[in-house]
Amino acid sequence: MSNPFFLLFISILSGLLLGKIQFKNFKLGASGTLFAGLFFGWLFPLFINSQKELINIQNTLNTFFNFSLILFVSSIGLIASRDIKKILKTHGFKFIILGFLITFSGFISTLLFTYFTNLNNLNLLGVFSGSMTSSPGLASALESIKEGSADIIYGYTVGYIPGVLAVIFSIYFIPIIFKININKEKESYKFESIDNSKDYNFNFISFSIVIILGILIGNLNLNLKFASLKLGNTGGILLSSLFLGSLGKIGNLSFEFNKNILKVFQNLGLVIFLSSIGLRSGYKVISNFNRESLYLMVISFVCAIFSILVGYIIGKYIFKLDWIILAGAITGGMTSTPGLGAALDSTKSELVTAGYGATYPFALLGMVIFNKLFSILTNL
Repeated sequence: MSNPFFLLFISILSGLLLGKIQFKNFKLGASGTLFAGLFFGWLFPLFINSQKELINIQNTLNTFFNFSLILFVSSIGLIASRDIKKILKTHGFKFIILGFLITFSGFISTLLFTYFTNLNNLNLLGVFSGSMTSSPGLASALESIKEGSADIIYGYTVGYIPGVLAVIFSIYFIPIIFKININKEKESYKFESIDNSKDYNFNFISFSIVIILGILIGNLNLNLKFASLKLGNTGGILLSSLFLGSLGKIGNLSFEFNKNILKVFQNLGLVIFLSSIGLRSGYKVISNFNRESLYLMVISFVCAIFSILVGYIIGKYIFKLDWIILAGAITGGMTSTPGLGAALDSTKSELVTAGYGATYPFALLGMVIFNKLFSILTNL
């Protein structure tokens, strides 16, 4: 229990076995690793006597978390880059609208709870970013508030898991509730998607350039009039992989990679990412559970579900988007990497990554704007 590698892989093994259990048309799939991680994350600190050793384990888990994000986001960006031009050309401004609309829905629903509850507004500000599973949103919230950062972080930590669960459950249950035939939709896109059958080599030099450029972009501070925006590793690597992947080649450097290898990276990154979330959060979420944290968790879940439903209704019935593309757009609007993993798992189509990549940047900008508005409207 003191070995972080053992904790990681026992969580992955248990979670994947849990994910195979099927109830009618529903199963957790790769998302089972999140729940296994939560359990072992609660369990392992009980066996650790030294605070220093506990901190060392947590630091290693943080490294797993960050490395898995790099693997997952770069691979989905490079896969999505093959279709994103065609998706954007076909659907135009719909993804921009969805990105802002979904984050606005989360903002307005969280803001309403400041008027109808006696909860700490700083906690609710953190819950907003937690319900949207947005680390850049948390950074923006912390930047706009000089005092009370601990309360914001607490709200984010408590709200994050319900936000993740809301996206995962929605992605699996919406097709069941609304009787969406995913296989039929996949057939309609079968001949529209760019041919990915070419067996490209995997160039680690090009792949490293994608990562390095993404980290550099992610660490740039973009000073806007209302706030400064920092994309972080996730946003930066997503943009670099989409950009370089869509270019294909620069001189002798090829950014066209073997899709099967990218899928291996994607799946490996996803299960490590979900497991490490659970391992990092399990003890705090389960052991510190009380009435106030319960309220915040319920609020986070409600706000996330509301945002998802708004995105689904507008996307499906007004923009007429098929579920495969819309599932990616919703998870992009929620800035939810675990949600994208659930969408990939439930649809078995990489086209969802194009919807995710097209919506994510605008949702990220929306999180910065609405965090600032939240602090202004609540006089924080």
